Amino acid sequence: MTDAMSLAKQFGVIQELTPEIQAEIERLSRQPYLELDQVKRCHAWMYELVISRMTGLLLGESRCGKTVTCKAFANLYNKLRLTKGQRMKPVVYIQIPKNCGSRDFFMKILKALNKPSNGTISDLRERTLDSLVIHQVEMLIIDEANHLKFETFSDVRHIYDDDELKISVLLVGTTSRLLAIVKRDEQVVNRFLEQFELDRLEDTQFKQMIQIWERDVLRLPEESKLASGDNLKILKQATKKLIGRLDMILRKAAIRSLLRGQKKVDKDVLREVIAASKL
Repeated sequence: MTDAMSLAKQFGVIQELTPEIQAEIERLSRQPYLELDQVKRCHAWMYELVISRMTGLLLGESRCGKTVTCKAFANLYNKLRLTKGQRMKPVVYIQIPKNCGSRDFFMKILKALNKPSNGTISDLRERTLDSLVIHQVEMLIIDEANHLKFETFSDVRHIYDDDELKISVLLVGTTSRLLAIVKRDEQVVNRFLEQFELDRLEDTQFKQMIQIWERDVLRLPEESKLASGDNLKILKQATKKLIGRLDMILRKAAIRSLLRGQKKVDKDVLREVIAASKL
């Protein structure tokens, strides 16, 4: 804690970083999860994919909440399915780097399962398939799937087609980019027919979302009234009514307010965060 205070003073952010403020900043830095109607519907769809061992595409604009939705599903499903002492990991979530080839693809899966990720591509492929069986994986979620190289999709197909594995595969990505890549290969298209798209929020839902975030996520000492007046207009324009953008802006604004010793988010801080985020 002393180091944190010293650093804060060194950079001139605030006069004193108390243990209480530090604890609040750490809480706000963790990604929140709230059971929203759209997320609930998506989770129900994902559950159907798991139990039927089917494939699907989860689509949506950038920052619409795809990643947090997938991570929340994986955490919840794994928590409910795990039994003490078992090595199971029913849902494996991986996020793909740009220009992801076969080696990187297998390494991501192996690291998610805490397995060695060295060796030739053949070694990695064999170890990946064995590990998926050993850990009784039921679903593989591949986020940023539009970053997969075209030839790597054959490895994705092989995992789904393997009779011994019998697992569900979910590809996640931005609507236009992922669909464009999937449609390039007839074999991929025919295997990924089901789709779920996370949409922008309607005006009423967006306002309710801000109210929920202020009350249940930010939880600052004083009311910021973010869902009314100029604050609402600013947020609607900056976020384009996307959950991911809203979450990023509000949490950053709350942290900056605490660092300045403020008890709520004011309009100036909100504008600063939005300007810095280049939204």
